[in-house]
Amino acid sequence: MSDEFGAAGTRLHDDLADDGDSFAVGVLIVEACRIADRLAKLDRVLSGDDDLWLRLTKGRDSVLEVRVDSPLQEARQQAGVLRQLIAEIRRQKGLGEAEQGPDGLDDL
Repeated sequence: MSDEFGAAGTRLHDDLADDGDSFAVGVLIVEACRIADRLAKLDRVLSGDDDLWLRLTKGRDSVLEVRVDSPLQEARQQAGVLRQLIAEIRRQKGLGEAEQGPDGLDDL
């Protein structure tokens, strides 16, 4: 299943997924992996490596509008959701704070 993700999602899936996971935990893991990939993409946008800084849209009266996306705000929101998902996955797996090890998201 981890072959459907990008590099960040695949690494997270490999770290979180176990053969005995319930369907509910599996769904949380998949969504966490998708968010990890989104965050990697947003990081590329913020560092200027992707061409998603702006887009043209057709406005009123056939006037083209330039819209600048807000990748930093979206990255912050996605990081918060990812943190919550990982905490919930660990909670459902019964991992205590001591068993979790260092949080790889501390620097987000």
